[in-house]
Formats: sequence, structure tokens, C-alpha cells
Amino acid sequence: MSDHQLHGRLPGIQLGRAFAALAVFYFHTHLALKYFDPAGLHTWRFLADRGAAGVDLFFAISGFIVCYVSKAPGYTPTSFLAKRFFRIYPLNALATLVMIVLFSRSIGGPPHEIEFGRVLKSLLIIPQQTPMNAVGWTLEYEVIFYIVSAILIPIGGVRLLLIWCIAAAAIGTEIAPQPPQISRFGDDHYADFAAGVFAYMTVSRLQPSWRSSLALLTLAIWVYAFGLPLSSWMTPVACWLAVAGLALLPAAPRLGVKLGDISYGLYIWHWPLFLILPWLALRKQLDPGTGEMWRWILLALLLAIASASWMCFERPINRWAARWLAQRSRTSGVVAGGQRPDAVT
Repeated sequence: MSDHQLHGRLPGIQLGRAFAALAVFYFHTHLALKYFDPAGLHTWRFLADRGAAGVDLFFAISGFIVCYVSKAPGYTPTSFLAKRFFRIYPLNALATLVMIVLFSRSIGGPPHEIEFGRVLKSLLIIPQQTPMNAVGWTLEYEVIFYIVSAILIPIGGVRLLLIWCIAAAAIGTEIAPQPPQISRFGDDHYADFAAGVFAYMTVSRLQPSWRSSLALLTLAIWVYAFGLPLSSWMTPVACWLAVAGLALLPAAPRLGVKLGDISYGLYIWHWPLFLILPWLALRKQLDPGTGEMWRWILLALLLAIASASWMCFERPINRWAARWLAQRSRTSGVVAGGQRPDAVT
């Protein structure tokens, strides 16, 4: 990819983030709708059964992104980790505090589950069995992967990172199951990260192209839809093809890119929202036949919450962090570069 592309976001990658977040949302809706009559639901079985693969796609996109930004002007492991910190930790901390409030009111869990150790590990994103915000387990993988990437890429480039991911997936799979403190460093999820790294290696010297992008995306869909009976490793293969295809996408609908901007919020906030609906349904004795309507009301509410979170909380923090890092770079005599202050990577 050209140097110009390394200064901004890839529209296809943002589109992939949006799809991943919405897939996980749909996959989890059965938890929010457990109060309602299943006969009144019109569930899309494919997403209901396989929407969890949105997490695999998120991991693969992360694998691609760490390689992508490592080639940007002004990249340093320290600045990379600092940007990751400000991108991930503040919103996770806010969501954790919201979960504490919900648990204190016996929404989603009894008050005695508010344990100091659990709260502290959730805030610091330290591996544990169940974070306060249950979906936070994926952040534990992300944080460890970012730290490992910041160490390995300066030593041996993206090839060394790919080797480590493959080894972590292979070894972790052989010794599974393991407690979270070990599994977060090595299990089959690292095959997804490897898929993203390999996707970067596949397309890094190619120019965006509708033909190449659509061919790869079509093949990715086919592999995922029909390849799973052959092997569980077909999911990482599909992620490799999908991320490569998304990276080569010359353009994407503006709405899709905007949804990609708020994808982290969509992912983080959907779980607290899903805990509230069953509590509200019992409290207000909602009509059990209105479950499908409430599925889409939840989506509308989630989009509103994630948009507000992005505009009022996440983006201001990202911009402040970018300015702060740029100032530190100028002070230390390093030329800052790479991305726009509000770019999502």
C-alpha cells in the first residue's frame, strides 16, 4: 500500500469492524430476549448460530492493524501502546462502573458479585474468569497481543509476529483447557490474530481494487459458510481472506465507515443493555409476544448510546491523546506522524 494510505483509515476495515460488532450483537440477542415468547421471534438462524465469529473477525482486524500502523511514519512501540491504552482503557473503565451500578441494583447479577479483586482486574484488563462486563474477556487478548506486537515487530518485523501467533495458537490448543491467566497468552484465538497478520503480508504491496477485494470477500464467505465441517481452522482462513478483501476495498458506504467508528462502543455497551431488558420486562410485565420488536428497539438504543459514547467520550479522549503524544514527540525531537488525531486504528 502507498505511503498516503498509511496516513488514514482504510474504509473497508472500518466496514469490517461494523459488521463484526453487529454480528456479535445479534448473536447475543437471545440473552436479552429470554423473557419473551420464542414463537414471536423471527430469528436469522445463520447470525444467531454463527454471529460469535464477529469476535474472530475483530481479532483478525487487530492483527492487520498492528502491522499496518507499524509502517506509518513516526511509529514507535511506546507511542503505539499509548494510543492503544487511550483507545481501550477509558471506555472499558466507564462500562465497568456502569456494570457496578447495575449489579448493585441486582440487574444482571447479585450485589455480592461486586468484589474488589474482580473490579480491579476488570479496570486494568487483567485476565480473569469473568470480567464485570462479561464481553471484556476479548480485551484481555487484545491487550496482551498489543504488548507482544510492540516487542516483536521492532525485533523481527511482522514475520516474527506471525510465527509467534501461529506457535501460540498451536501450543495453546494442545494444552487446552487452561486458566485465563495462561490461555490469554496462547490458545486458538491466536490463529485469528495470525490471520490478520498474514492478511497484511498478503496485500501490503497491492493497490486497492474492486475486483480483487470482491473476489477475496466472496471466497471468504464461501469458506466460512461451507468450510467449517472440514476443520475448525476454516474460521481463521475465512478471516484472512475477509480482512485482505476489506483492506483492498477502494471505498465503503459512509454509514458503514461511521458504524466502524463506533464499533468499540457497540461491542462494549451491548452487554449492559442486554442485562437491563429482561429486568425491565419482568418489572413492567411487557407483552411476551413483542420480542422481535424489542430486538430492533435494542439495536436502535445501542446505536444511539454508542454514537453518544463516541462523540462525547471516546473521540475527545483520542484527540487529546494524539495531541499529547505529538507534543511529547516534538519535545523529544521525534517527528510525529502517522494518522489523524481522531483516526481509529
